[in-house]
Amino acid sequence: MLLQKNDRLLMIGDSITDVERKRPVGEGRNAGTGKGYVSFVEALLGSVYPELGLRITNMGISGNTVRDLDGRWQTDVLDLKPDWVSIMIGINDVWRQFDQPQLTETHVLIEEYEATLDRLVQTTL
Repeated sequence: MLLQKNDRLLMIGDSITDVERKRPVGEGRNAGTGKGYVSFVEALLGSVYPELGLRITNMGISGNTVRDLDGRWQTDVLDLKPDWVSIMIGINDVWRQFDQPQLTETHVLIEEYEATLDRLVQTTL
C-alpha cells in the first residue's frame, strides 16, 4: 500500500471531476467533494482504510481544458501540497474543435495537450 496516514489526494480536471463540488476547495462533509467519481473514491478509501485519515480534495472545474489547468496549477495544486495528484482532463480539449469550429483560438491540439500535460506532471514531481 502506497498511501500513508494523513495523505492528501488531490483530483483535478473538468466537469467529470467537478460534479457540483464545494467552492473554493472541494473537500469536507455534505458533498464537499461533489457528486461524481471523486466522492466514490473518497467513500471507498474511507471505508477500506479509515485508519489512514486520508484527505480527498476535488479541484475540478467544468469546461476546463489543459490550458486552464496550466493557468491554475500553482494555486490549485502546488500551493495545496498534495501527496498524490490525479488528473482527468481532455474532453473539452477535443470538444472545442467540434462545438466551436470557427473559434480556432479555443482549440487545443494534441501537441499542445501533450506538452502541457507533461510539463504539469514534471513540475509536480
